Amino acid sequence: MSFTEHSHLHATPSSGAFSPARWGALARAVAVDPEAPIVVALSGGADSVYLLHVLAAAVPAVRLLAVHVAHGLRGEESERDARFAADLCTALNVPFKRVEAPLYPSATGLEARAREVRYAALCRAAREADIGVIATGHHADDALETLIMRMIRGTALEGLAGLEKKVALTRPMNNARGCAHERIEDGGTPLVLVRPLIALRREEVRRTLSAEGLAWIEDGSNASDRFARNRVRHALLPRLDEIAGPAALENLRAFGSAVEEFEEHCAALTTDIHWSPPVHAAARRGIHETDLGGSIQRALLMRLARPLLKRALWRLVTEGVGSAPSRRVLERIVDDLASGRTAIHGLPAGFSLQLRSDLVLLEPPATVPAARSHDSAQLDLFETHTSASAQPLSVPGRARLADGRVIEARVLEVKSTATVSRSELDGELDLELLDGPLSVRFARPGDRFRGLGAPGARSLARFLADAGVPRNGRGRVPLVCAGDEIVWVAGVRPCERARVSERTTRRLVLRLVHKDAERPTRRRTSSAPVLPFDSR
Repeated sequence: MSFTEHSHLHATPSSGAFSPARWGALARAVAVDPEAPIVVALSGGADSVYLLHVLAAAVPAVRLLAVHVAHGLRGEESERDARFAADLCTALNVPFKRVEAPLYPSATGLEARAREVRYAALCRAAREADIGVIATGHHADDALETLIMRMIRGTALEGLAGLEKKVALTRPMNNARGCAHERIEDGGTPLVLVRPLIALRREEVRRTLSAEGLAWIEDGSNASDRFARNRVRHALLPRLDEIAGPAALENLRAFGSAVEEFEEHCAALTTDIHWSPPVHAAARRGIHETDLGGSIQRALLMRLARPLLKRALWRLVTEGVGSAPSRRVLERIVDDLASGRTAIHGLPAGFSLQLRSDLVLLEPPATVPAARSHDSAQLDLFETHTSASAQPLSVPGRARLADGRVIEARVLEVKSTATVSRSELDGELDLELLDGPLSVRFARPGDRFRGLGAPGARSLARFLADAGVPRNGRGRVPLVCAGDEIVWVAGVRPCERARVSERTTRRLVLRLVHKDAERPTRRRTSSAPVLPFDSR
């Protein structure tokens, strides 16, 4: 149907498909509150138009925002689509927003790139409108096409579940070269994508609209064989129908449904496994990096059978990085875990996965290249951004590091029985036992340290390794010194020689401030909406 044939653009639907109660039933089927505000992805095609009519007819009324993402790939035809979408929303009294997201037609991987940009735009629009649900018009035929495309391209079992009816999303935040990402968590209402029409067939959607005299736009690119999905839709599926009859396609749909049911069971076995905060993050990262990555007990993963282990790792890496690991990398990680090996594996966006004997660490990209020391025992300690010079720390006073962290110092006159803070972010020392002025610096070759409770001093490199500080962050751990002596490894441990005792009357209280009080705390991860195993 072309734009000029839309004589019933303003028609009001009257069938049961668009009854006031229809949205309630569809919403409950995808586990969404029927009264929750919704962003509708409105391309102008039959599927999104059908969904918009369902939502616009809902009683009680739903707060809606229709978003049309304009890529500008088809010139005047793209403008036609946008005008149609805007006019339809005016007729239905639905707020409308057009988002410009231009793409180059000659770009490689155009389908995937357009999908990524489109979901990112929908996420931004939803966040700006304070709406937590995004609805698309994907239906059963879309799911079948996706299933077949995944079979052709190759996928793990979980990929055969097809399009999911409800998916948690992430959104981009200050994505500098793909390294800075943010998950939608405590910073606001989490975003979810729902596909309320996933049980409908394409022909059902179109016949219903036609019966009601309701218009939609046909995207001319849907007929092009340039895109793999179109080739599956127009060539492969009709051929399968010709060879094996309509039952073949229904059997494929049933297969996808069976896999989805099995996947839901598998998901229940691994949903309790999540990233814990990164180890010693405050001690080795700046204020904008503290929440990147995470840690997990290796034993939690090793209790899983290999297929479940692969599934859990795929989800964990995708959630933590924002991009899925390749199949080859995932197999190597699983092999190393199963063999009890320690190793480091490269991941998308510059992240790495470090397999230690007790922990699995997800580490963000290094902010600077490591510098080399002539002392091989301390080769992993020094980084080019850590100045060898020390900055003074007055008492009371503060020293601000280049990455935004702050070391604070104050004097506390207390009774000897007063409790000593056990937080790694605090260090309490007997002020009378300290020699020389205080300063803050980073590690130097030959540094030695005797930590609280240790029988003697040892190299700082060995101390940090034994304390569990990951290798790539040891050079960023601030050191508070009294004269030439390291008295507090900030965020890790104070020294033994100046420990607080029953004779202490004046305490030096040190604190590592690693959060910007004016910046909301959020878990960062993703550069784009993450749609697990989603190719639509």
